[in-house]
Amino acid sequence: MKENKKGTSKLAMMLSFVALVLAALVSIFNINFWLAGTQWILISILLAVYGIYMNQCDCKCCENRNNQS
Repeated sequence: MKENKKGTSKLAMMLSFVALVLAALVSIFNINFWLAGTQWILISILLAVYGIYMNQCDCKCCENRNNQS
C-alpha cells in the first residue's frame, strides 16, 4: 500500500507541474483556457499540497510493515 501512496503522490506532483505550466501559458500569452492564470496557480499549489500530504503515511498498516522489517 505504501508503494501506491508514493505513486499517487508523484502523480499529484506531476499534475501540479502541468497546472503551473498552464498558468504560465495562460498568463503570458493571454490564452482563454477555462480558467485564469491565477486560478491555475491555485490548482497547482493545491495539487502540490495533496502530493506532499499523500507522501506522508499515518496509517497503521504501514507502521506494522515497517516494524516487521
